[in-house]
Amino acid sequence: MKLHCLSLSNQAPCYLLEYKNVKILLDCAIEISTILNFLPKNLNYNNNNNNSDSGKEKDQEFNQCYKNINGVLYVDNGCSNIKYSCPIFEMIDDFSTIDVILLTNYTNIYSLPFITEYTNFQGKIFATEPTVQIGKLLLEELVQMDKQYSNHNYNINNNNNLFDKWQNREMLTKINIANYGNENEIMYKDSYRWKDLYKKLDIEKSFEKIQTVRFNESIYFYGFECSAVSSGFCLGSCNWVIEAKGFERMVYMSDTSLSVSRYPTVFQMEPLEKPDILILSKLNNHPINLPDEMFTELSLSIGSTLQSGGNVIIPSYSCGIILDLLEHLAEYLNQMNLASTQIYFISSVSKAVLSYADIYAEWLNKNKQERSFMPETPFLHQDLMKKGQLAAFQHIHSHFQTSEPCIIFAGHPSCRFGDVTTLIKQYGDNPKNTVFLIEPDFDFKTLVLPFSKLTCKFQSIPIDPRINFKDANFLISKLAPKHLIIPNNFKNFIVNKHSNGINGLITPILPLDLIKIKNHQKYENGFLDKELAQSIQTKIIEKPQTSLNRLNQIKQQIQQYQQQQQPQLLSLSQPLSQFQQQQQLQNQQQQNQLIHVAEVTGILSIHDHELVISPANLSDISKLSFIKEKYLWGTLSNETIINLITSKGFIIENIRIENDQYEIKINGNSNSALITTNNPATIYLSSNNVNIETNCEITRKQISDIIVNNCNGLYIN
Repeated sequence: MKLHCLSLSNQAPCYLLEYKNVKILLDCAIEISTILNFLPKNLNYNNNNNNSDSGKEKDQEFNQCYKNINGVLYVDNGCSNIKYSCPIFEMIDDFSTIDVILLTNYTNIYSLPFITEYTNFQGKIFATEPTVQIGKLLLEELVQMDKQYSNHNYNINNNNNLFDKWQNREMLTKINIANYGNENEIMYKDSYRWKDLYKKLDIEKSFEKIQTVRFNESIYFYGFECSAVSSGFCLGSCNWVIEAKGFERMVYMSDTSLSVSRYPTVFQMEPLEKPDILILSKLNNHPINLPDEMFTELSLSIGSTLQSGGNVIIPSYSCGIILDLLEHLAEYLNQMNLASTQIYFISSVSKAVLSYADIYAEWLNKNKQERSFMPETPFLHQDLMKKGQLAAFQHIHSHFQTSEPCIIFAGHPSCRFGDVTTLIKQYGDNPKNTVFLIEPDFDFKTLVLPFSKLTCKFQSIPIDPRINFKDANFLISKLAPKHLIIPNNFKNFIVNKHSNGINGLITPILPLDLIKIKNHQKYENGFLDKELAQSIQTKIIEKPQTSLNRLNQIKQQIQQYQQQQQPQLLSLSQPLSQFQQQQQLQNQQQQNQLIHVAEVTGILSIHDHELVISPANLSDISKLSFIKEKYLWGTLSNETIINLITSKGFIIENIRIENDQYEIKINGNSNSALITTNNPATIYLSSNNVNIETNCEITRKQISDIIVNNCNGLYIN
């Protein structure tokens, strides 16, 4: 088994699992935080002002492509479109060899159109229905924002000859990390491979190929059984259980929340317990900040801003934590006598997201499910809209008017494009206004530096409901995985210690790393063709008995003989059925001593990654050699075999015993005329296995014959 990490960040997971000739891609996220390297739309900068230092840069082209703000380089919005950092798909030679893609939630789906529409991928894709429907909305919204950014650049770009030249490796080498700091290291090392976003048509074609599943629904492919289990993070988010039909059992866990008060279906632990392998990714980005504490802090800060006469702008994704916040804020505003405060939700998919949230009752927690069966909606936002406190707009237009002070949710949370850039420009010159950054995916300093000349306040209150390191260790102790695989930067915080005190194996994995996982499976599942199975005729033989079983049988025979010598009286109170039961038990014991065996001649082939034995046709039969072999079974007696080897004339030089395995060294001499060669050999003996190492085939055959001739077995006619 192999696991390949295709992502450069554990916050954008993408893993390739190879097992039994089947390749499974686990998630395909985009590293969305890299778009912070671009200047926001609607804000123009020049290296001659705005805290930039052009004296260090003599290259004119470099100054036109990059803007230096307090030592951090940004790609000028007039020199490029936004570029996106995808997983390193170049490490997959042929996408047609990928059999299945499993998606955990709509935050890890952004690279899917790159795979389905720009490679030769032809496999299956599985995700829950909310992941598909809401994911499609979010991707289409991103494409729309990206297009607006591109159109803006096209209109203001006066350097057509420099467009996208910043991405040239020659230009990137001019970025001196020592001078500009670690903030620019990612752009320096990796940005040459960032790419333009896909089109809306690509999204439509891509999502048509996804097969939807329900929680705990079993799906089967190529000898595997998989099921999606609720992770409690967002609508339809799941962890995946992958089982190789009774053998290895694997769990892939990403974006998991243990909260029972949030809107999604709560996390399910029981289906994940005792896996052979647990792959853990994407934990809380801010492990010190507890979500409930962040909700409280945000509410207090919003209340303070509103009471001072300021407006609140919250850059956020159009689905996710915003569904928690709308209800939380409505209750808080009522408590603070601010119920008249208007809340605006601006997004091209705002109305669709709010509608889906109400429709997907089966994907909500128990309390909201119960509300859906009453004459009321699961969420409060419909009530807020009826009262006029909440208004949803698709975009900001010339007639957009606000009732101030107000709260405005808008995208994109990176503040690089989308309507939020217009809002920041509009409200940025008032020191009473505050922009609250709640999404945990973006670095605060890198995000706000381009807005450093504005007088409004920027406050970071990241709300991340995913499990932190403490939660993860608690879960691991309960799940008790035999083998835990974690991103390398988790290795100092995560342990694989089970609740019973046993320590499991733990393996960190680096970005782009390939690790091999030991497979403990001894057998492979296979199938008999129906025609071949019907033609099989078995032979009945008696089971071989161990010396202990034989001794017990002799004792029983002695006891039976002694009882037969004594007069037996039939008790009238003893029911006749008891004798029948004893007779049936005796017959059953006799049956248990029998084995049904058969020799099967056929052709072994692989179909859809499953082994099948089918009847041999005439051309195949001519190629088969029918050699009557002795079929062995039972356990080996190491002492008996050692005595047999020495009795046949072999001289044992040394015997070493380790972990119930005997290592027997035979020198090249012999004291028997029957031994025709003088070659050393080493024999490795255990209760069910024999390995013979020697340079001489004759010696190997002689030792092998000694062992085989003294083992239990039979020839099938």
